[in-house]
Amino acid sequence: MGNSQFIRNNFDKIWPVHLAGFTKLLIQLRERFDGDLDLMLVLAVIGGRTRPETWKPQLVSAEEMTSSDSRHSSQYPINIQSVAEFSGIPRETVRRKVGILQDKGWLIRDRDGRLSVTDTAAMGLASETDSTIAYLAALRTVFDGKDDIK
Repeated sequence: MGNSQFIRNNFDKIWPVHLAGFTKLLIQLRERFDGDLDLMLVLAVIGGRTRPETWKPQLVSAEEMTSSDSRHSSQYPINIQSVAEFSGIPRETVRRKVGILQDKGWLIRDRDGRLSVTDTAAMGLASETDSTIAYLAALRTVFDGKDDIK
């Protein structure tokens, strides 16, 4: 059975845990980003699309993933236009959000317009990373703790 079918077969057990954890995480992120979820999305797109070229497909610890040593390797480039195209957020809005994130020290933009997330962002979002881990751990309990999961 594929993963999608497994989720469908067990949706009644997975959905309540997902909804509670995801809602709590979104509320926390909304607060951290001053109510601006587009700001959060722009940072997430840049972080996800510029991961280091040395990215390992296997799971690493949150500490290792966000350490300053791992973030100094070269990253895949992304610019404002690419963020706009990928996210569906208008280019001018992305430009404004990038400026806000730069002012927070969470993004840098090089001379060529390439964007990357800073260590300051990882440190500033540490509690949200912890909340994400708690959310994912709660989902895992659904899979690990239920004998009736098919």
